[in-house]
Amino acid sequence: MSTYDKNQKVEFVPMRDGVNLHTIVTLPEEGGPWPAILTRNPYPFMQADFLEEAKFWVGHGFAFVLQECRGRGQSEGEWIPFVHEIEDGLDTLHWVIEQSWSNDRIGTYGSSYSGILQWSMAEHLPPEVKTMFIAVAGIERYKQLYMNGMFRHDLFTTWAIWNAGYEPLLPQDTLYREALSVKPHIEMDQHLFGHTLPWYRDWVTEIDPDRPFWNTGFWADLKEAPCKTKIPVMIIEGWFDHNLNSSVLSYNKLPESVRSESCFLIGPWVHTEDVAGDLDYTNHELWVPKQRRAALQWFNHHLKGEPFENVDLKGKVQTYVIGEGRWKSWDGWIKNNSVARYELACTQGPIHCLTPEKPFEGTSVSYAYDPSNPVSTKGGAALMNYLSGAPDACRPASVYQDAPGTRTDVISFLSEELEAPLQISGPITTHLTVSSDAEDTSFTVCIMEQFADGTTCNIRDGITSLRFRNDRTSPYTPNEIVEIEIELWPILWTLRKGSKLRVDISSSNFPAYHAHPNIAGSWALQEEMKIAKQTIYTGDIRSSWIVIPVL
Repeated sequence: MSTYDKNQKVEFVPMRDGVNLHTIVTLPEEGGPWPAILTRNPYPFMQADFLEEAKFWVGHGFAFVLQECRGRGQSEGEWIPFVHEIEDGLDTLHWVIEQSWSNDRIGTYGSSYSGILQWSMAEHLPPEVKTMFIAVAGIERYKQLYMNGMFRHDLFTTWAIWNAGYEPLLPQDTLYREALSVKPHIEMDQHLFGHTLPWYRDWVTEIDPDRPFWNTGFWADLKEAPCKTKIPVMIIEGWFDHNLNSSVLSYNKLPESVRSESCFLIGPWVHTEDVAGDLDYTNHELWVPKQRRAALQWFNHHLKGEPFENVDLKGKVQTYVIGEGRWKSWDGWIKNNSVARYELACTQGPIHCLTPEKPFEGTSVSYAYDPSNPVSTKGGAALMNYLSGAPDACRPASVYQDAPGTRTDVISFLSEELEAPLQISGPITTHLTVSSDAEDTSFTVCIMEQFADGTTCNIRDGITSLRFRNDRTSPYTPNEIVEIEIELWPILWTLRKGSKLRVDISSSNFPAYHAHPNIAGSWALQEEMKIAKQTIYTGDIRSSWIVIPVL
């Protein structure tokens, strides 16, 4: 079945099980057959944006194929996230190959969910597919949903609400805040929609990365997809996108022969591939909005055989350096020349010391963590509700922070003024010696730059539960003193001369992550919460410190 409107036609493409998927094909006005670009989209509200993109691509001599995923928009079938996507994608590619307007040179294209769909097909692509362009998408689903046992509420509760597939029982503008308040949280779906969302219930209860849920089937296969990729890939990421770490893992899992032909661009962007927050990012639009300049060169080369205008697009990692407003090109991956170690030192008063010298005397500081009054999220990468436009949504990226001592449950450590710029080049690692009187709890860290005028912006943040500390499942006994390591996501950030380095330690970052109830077990099944006494140890044999990779 098809209808025609000038150079655009609508097809209902049959899948192997008889379900027909709504597909819009936009063709250049003259010539043909053409190389084709395929994108598959689960978001009906973005259809108009994709059709605008179609104009760009057909204007440069490509056929553009836009398909709505099963059960979404006008496509038939039942909407179950990620189920059927491999088969549907491959069936659609074979359909494109058979069309008279296709010259058998195909590229896949898309971001976020659409990027995951590309990775999922990577091992099985027909030879007519020459390259993939994947933006802000990742392969490590557990690490996208969780950081060390702590669920990314703002991201995936928001996503579940937007993609539930049911009409809500409550006003749209109240859904998110209502969802956060439901206890036990697993009942959120029934409370908001009157239906269960089995896939979301799996997400919020499967908190152990070693469980079969994450290590069999689709999610297990997806983790290994880059290893089995045979064609060049262009990967686009943002320092403040929630898929950054997963995309880094994807890139580094590519076979060396494929990685040497691929490209990885990382800008100062959030999930929309644009900037946000309170800092200026000079020259971030080097590749123009949505990185179309890079995408066009990439597809012109791989689908039309044209040479690259920019030689650094092949076999390179290109990264934006925050604080310098410039791009830096790397062979292979980001490197550093040395490390800088700063010790946390507890002192008298609300602000403690961050020093290159290890404190001789052992000290500690304690605070009360009340999960009913969590520390509010201010910036970072693990956010999505800001896309709703809600006035109370947490702002992403780097934003101005509260002054030290604003809350008694946030312990601040501050360095002396930097005598020279400090160029962070990679992942900062935080080592803490801590204890709690709870049977399980969480600890957070936020690394910041305090500028000469006293204003402060976040650089990186992280979190861990004690149960899933140090990248493994570990038991915890109340009041036991343990060492925890939190590796933060990589970044290129140059602190200015005269700035100070600030480290905040606390136990909550809500709603970026769920507020740990200080009770052992699955957080989404808990109805009660307890106040916990948390202690940080510094100096002597029970020290705490951070390690910064520097250029």
